[in-house]
Amino acid sequence: MQFRYYTEKTPSQCMLALNERLQARGARLEGWVEKNGRFSLAVSTTVMRRFKRTTRLSGVVERADGLTVIEGAVSDGADPRNRRFIYGALIVIGIVLVATKAFLPGLLLLASPLLLNIPLQGDYENSKTLTGEVQRTLKARSSLPAALKKAAPKKGAADKKPAVRKPPSTIAYRE
Repeated sequence: MQFRYYTEKTPSQCMLALNERLQARGARLEGWVEKNGRFSLAVSTTVMRRFKRTTRLSGVVERADGLTVIEGAVSDGADPRNRRFIYGALIVIGIVLVATKAFLPGLLLLASPLLLNIPLQGDYENSKTLTGEVQRTLKARSSLPAALKKAAPKKGAADKKPAVRKPPSTIAYRE
């Protein structure tokens, strides 16, 4: 998943805030921060009560057009509804392959939902945690900050166009 956030902080303030967050006690985050604006964050969770899944977010903080822009990418996995659809499709294809006597590929497809659940579920949960940490730490939003939005001109009395007078249809001369 690609993301773009905006903040009112300067890039150096952002790097300082990220570094402080990484150094905080009890932080589940791991990662690094560079002075040039590049950073990487990682978080690990347990999936299926046994397997540990680590997801990494990488990004860059830049100043562009008077705004501080945070751009990055993180693997976002699949939500529970989409995982069920993926697993159902794999199982159906596996059953068809076994029925057509392609036993080995069919059995591999039937077992694949168990293996695919680890990255799909782990990345889904971790990506929300990582993007939330970036937004909270940097006070970033996906829309432009209110202070930096250009105010749309309001229509008032000063903006009204002057009335255009039509020329008279007939000109009467007095003698």
